[in-house]
Amino acid sequence: MKNLLEGSIRAIYEELREKHPGMCACDACRTDVVAFSLNATHPRYTSGTDMGQALIGVDLQRDQTRAELAVIVLDAMRRVASNPRHPRTQTQTRAQS
Repeated sequence: MKNLLEGSIRAIYEELREKHPGMCACDACRTDVVAFSLNATHPRYTSGTDMGQALIGVDLQRDQTRAELAVIVLDAMRRVASNPRHPRTQTQTRAQS
């Protein structure tokens, strides 16, 4: 069983990270953003059948669905940036590298 949203959330996060280079990209912040985003959505599980994966995949590629996920991921990025699990000086250093 797999939550197909995870791949989409990670891809959207990477797209948004490129557009917001000032946000920290360390592993801790990245996993926090993904976890927060997944917790804010309804999971889309599949048991591995081709039909189930195809139906969910089509829904995840719709512009409206991707836009809704982008809003959730951007909100998660802002929340994590405002309260990272490491000192803010580390955030600034890692965001610049």
